[in-house]
Amino acid sequence: MTKAEIPPTQIVLIDDDPIVGLILKRTLLGQGYSVNHTQDGVEGLQMIHQLRPSLVICDWMMPSMDGIEVCRQVKSDPKLSNTIFLLLTSRSEISDRVV
Repeated sequence: MTKAEIPPTQIVLIDDDPIVGLILKRTLLGQGYSVNHTQDGVEGLQMIHQLRPSLVICDWMMPSMDGIEVCRQVKSDPKLSNTIFLLLTSRSEISDRVV
């Protein structure tokens, strides 16, 4: 299989801030990744189950389902438990890092 035949790595991006989402999506697309973006944790979780991405990048603080809960549900599913999950946050307290 040549490099041109290898499908791009699938990433699901979940962030309710449209500017952050746009910047991250454009950057990742420019690096050759396949990126699916949603602004909602519930929709993002559905997307994760459907696409089974290699990587999930998720904001912590969102209105319908926060990133911590998205992560918990992904990691509790045996089919998704090995998915790499990056949680984005502006929180800086030590107690937040523990969570």
